[in-house]
Amino acid sequence: MINILYCGNDKIFDGILISLLSICKYSKAQLNIFVITVDLTDIHKTYKAISQTQISFLEKTIKKTNSNSQITLLDISDMFRDDMINSPNLVNSYTPYTLLRLYVDLIPEMPEKIIYLDTDTMAHDDIQKLYNINIKNYEYAASLDYLGKVFLHYNYQNAGVLLLNVKKMKETGFLKTVRECCKNKKMYFPDQTALNIAVKNKKILSSRFNDQRKFHKDTVIQHFSKSIRWWPIYHTVNVKPWDIEKMHSVYKLHEYDDILQDYQNKKKIFTTEEVKGNDRN
Repeated sequence: MINILYCGNDKIFDGILISLLSICKYSKAQLNIFVITVDLTDIHKTYKAISQTQISFLEKTIKKTNSNSQITLLDISDMFRDDMINSPNLVNSYTPYTLLRLYVDLIPEMPEKIIYLDTDTMAHDDIQKLYNINIKNYEYAASLDYLGKVFLHYNYQNAGVLLLNVKKMKETGFLKTVRECCKNKKMYFPDQTALNIAVKNKKILSSRFNDQRKFHKDTVIQHFSKSIRWWPIYHTVNVKPWDIEKMHSVYKLHEYDDILQDYQNKKKIFTTEEVKGNDRN
C-alpha cells in the first residue's frame, strides 16, 4: 500500500485527477489517498473546499486499477482557522492551501509515512520507488529546488514532492516549529522556506523524484512548477498539465499524451454526471 497526500480547494480536482491517472499507469498497488481541504470563501470567493462529489469520482477512478484503493477527505477548516487566520502569509502569490500539509501531525487519520504531492505533478515511473526509500531517521526527504539551490542555499529543497515521516515529526515537534514560523514571519515561499529553515533531520533525494526543469528518461515524478528561461530573453514559464495545448507548444512534450487523453475523457464524464446531479437537485 502507498499513502499519498494532496491539499487544496475545489480547483485542484483536475490536477489530482491527472496526477492519479499517471500514478495508476505505472503502479497497480493499493493507493491510500488523503486530501486535506478547508473553506476560506470569506477570504476569497474561489477558496471553496473540495467537494465529496469530486472525491467520490476520483476514488471510483483509482479503484479501476486496484479495487482496494481509497480516498479520504479531511476538512480541517476549524483547526486551520483557529491556528493560522492571522498569519501574514494567508495573502500571498501562493494560495493558503500550501500551508495545509503542515498539519499532518495533528490529524489522527494520518499514517506514519506518506508522500505529499503538489497537484501539478505527474508520475513517469512506479511511485513505489519513492515510497520505499528509508527515512526512519529523517523528518522528511525531498529533492533540491532547481533555482533555490543556486539563489537561496546549496541544499534548499523543493516542497512540491515530500516523503514525510509523520511519526518522526510528532516526536521532534518539527511541524509545530514550521507553523509558528508561518504564523509570524512573512515569506515569499512561506511553507517551503519554513520547512527548509526549521528542519534538522532531512534526506536529499535525486532530482528524478521531483524533476522541475524538464523530462528525463529516468524521471519518476515530473513537477510542472513555475520556472525561469534565460533564452532568447529572460522570462518565466508556468505551464500546467491540464493546459494540454501549451504542454505541446511550449514544452514540446508529448510523453504524457495518453494520460492527458484519458483525463479529458474522464473530465467529460464527471461534468456530465455533475450536471445530471444538479438537475435532480
